[in-house]
Amino acid sequence: MVVIVKFNNNKGFTLIELVIVIVILGILSAVAIPKFIDLSADAQKASLNSFTGAVRSTNSMVMGKAKIANIKNSNIITNIPGTDLYVLNDHMSITPEHLKNAMFFDGFTATDYKTSFLPTTYIYPGENELTMEELRQKQCFIQLTRSSTQVSGEPIVFGDLKINRFYDGC
Repeated sequence: MVVIVKFNNNKGFTLIELVIVIVILGILSAVAIPKFIDLSADAQKASLNSFTGAVRSTNSMVMGKAKIANIKNSNIITNIPGTDLYVLNDHMSITPEHLKNAMFFDGFTATDYKTSFLPTTYIYPGENELTMEELRQKQCFIQLTRSSTQVSGEPIVFGDLKINRFYDGC
């Protein structure tokens, strides 16, 4: 018995082959797209974590300069002579203007909504200024604030720098 195999010399793809390739690409994209969406959230969290580390490092450097300038613990915002740096109770000042003097803010926005008597600054990714309501809805920011104590009849004493993270919306 002799089998004769005849090859088709057409140079194109059949409709079935094209449909199979399109289905395979669709399945791959359905699996890959959610991974990339998750990566953008992780990237925002990582950039905010990096900024948090930068705040801590900058605080250490500013306080080193304050000690060299012999600036003592003060319950008022004090300028380090010969610089654009400011300190408050053994920590750098966290007002947006003073932070911007001490650090680079490329890709971030710093805002103080003046919602309490405590010095508080909100830092979030992006260049557009958000309202407090928009920021609360976004839930992707860090909050710099200070602890405070008050003894009856004495002025409020601002304490340690506190960094709170809000990452639910990243």
